[in-house]
Amino acid sequence: MGLEKFPILYIYSNMDIQNYMERMIGNLLDGLIKEYPEYRDIEPFKEEVIAFSLNKAEPLYSTTDLGHAVIEARIVDSGFRSKITAIIIEAIEKVRANPRG
Repeated sequence: MGLEKFPILYIYSNMDIQNYMERMIGNLLDGLIKEYPEYRDIEPFKEEVIAFSLNKAEPLYSTTDLGHAVIEARIVDSGFRSKITAIIIEAIEKVRANPRG
């Protein structure tokens, strides 16, 4: 079944909207797993950690080149990165305390 049967979903599936937070959280989590051996046990639950983190962090969507540039400038800020890292660490601890499966 194609999205054509759901016009509103079909329209949005063709738009170039990016949530930069998804990429940022994934990259930061990968770095934490590599840098801190105590986080390696979270590897099977990465999706859970990412989902929890995305629900806590503010989304950063953009559709234009200017919007992309503004977001890129924001995500390189060390204070902003520290805030997101703290959210990821909280997510790791929550997922460890309540593992799925």
